Amino acid sequence: MSVPRRRFLRIAGTTAVIVAATGGGAAAWLGTRDPASARAPWAAAGGYPDPMRRALSYAILAPNPHNRQPWLVELKSETEAVPRCDLGRLLPETDPFSRQIVIGLGCFLELLRQAAAEEGLTAEIAPFPDGEPTQLDGRPVAHIRLVAGGTPDPLFAHVHDRRSNKEPFDTERPVGAETLAALADAAGPGVSVSGTVARTLWNTSAT
Repeated sequence: MSVPRRRFLRIAGTTAVIVAATGGGAAAWLGTRDPASARAPWAAAGGYPDPMRRALSYAILAPNPHNRQPWLVELKSETEAVPRCDLGRLLPETDPFSRQIVIGLGCFLELLRQAAAEEGLTAEIAPFPDGEPTQLDGRPVAHIRLVAGGTPDPLFAHVHDRRSNKEPFDTERPVGAETLAALADAAGPGVSVSGTVARTLWNTSAT
């Protein structure tokens, strides 16, 4: 029997630990290119009664290195959670210092923040509340508390559009000026955005 590429939130034990489970073959995914089953947690997000599970439904599908989904989340309450790194999903050969894994965990937290903000909630995130390790260990990666007052992030509107595009790039079609302007607008204050169009360097700094 085949296993779905990603299962819904799996609740284990009375402390409610949330994990994202992977399975199935990459060949099947590439063959169908249908992201519906992979996005199942997003489709289910509205069915949870508490805002933390709804936000986590988005966070567990955050971009991460090699699709390792290296997170375990302990639910403390409907508005409080403590994520930890799943040490069994580290990449010791290609990522010996866990830099990529930490970036993936950061994406997890950012997507949770955006999902919470969409409901008018602020995700108060304290990184490494028990101390920042020199190498990832069993200590919490962050402490998360949801409180009132979040402002929706315009980038969240594009979350459902995200997917890995395996198609070849059309190198003969230049990127349009409107697309470049939209990228600059999304960059945020103090971020410089650069690109190359028709051999001319395009650069703008968000203010």
